[in-house]
Amino acid sequence: MFKRHVYGHLVASVAALGLSLAVLAAGGGGSGDVMPPTATPYGYSLDDMAGAVADFSISGNDVDLYPDTPFTILYHRPGDAFTVRAGSILYVKFFFIDDSPPVLGDFPEDKEGAAEYVFGRDQLGAHDLKLVVDGRVTSLDEAGFIGMAPTPTSPDGSENIVQIGAFVTPLTKGVHTVSISGVFDGDAMIEAFGGPFAGAITYTVTVK
Repeated sequence: MFKRHVYGHLVASVAALGLSLAVLAAGGGGSGDVMPPTATPYGYSLDDMAGAVADFSISGNDVDLYPDTPFTILYHRPGDAFTVRAGSILYVKFFFIDDSPPVLGDFPEDKEGAAEYVFGRDQLGAHDLKLVVDGRVTSLDEAGFIGMAPTPTSPDGSENIVQIGAFVTPLTKGVHTVSISGVFDGDAMIEAFGGPFAGAITYTVTVK
């Protein structure tokens, strides 16, 4: 989980022919475009996905807790390689933190306070959060990419989770790279871990 590994663990594929109307309506028109944080492909918001992946994230990406959603979820695993069907929308898990003891910093009571918690200099101090798809960089230093949800069945006894993530439109057939990176150097982070943290993961995604 994030507090144990600091950076976090930074789906079932849906067979679709090309881009569905749902994706187009969400604002994604090209291959591997990062959707705006207000997008709701297949009716899912980023808050919905925070809830869907909560137990999976908290468990350290235990595949037995992999959620049933209409997306291919990119998550840290041995090799960091995925093979997906053409037309699959991606959900990229970036990082998470929950409110299980010991609580890191001042965990937010609601979604309104989540941005200050994630980006605030006296809290996690996140910055330079980037999602890179085939060399195209999108900054996730934006409150909209933060999802927050309750965790009623949490493996670690938490009550709420904050998860940064993003939806990515279907990639063309072939081999692609998807990378995430970021820095966390706020006061609460340094106090808890003795210093700042910077990390990165690169996924290889093969579309058949």
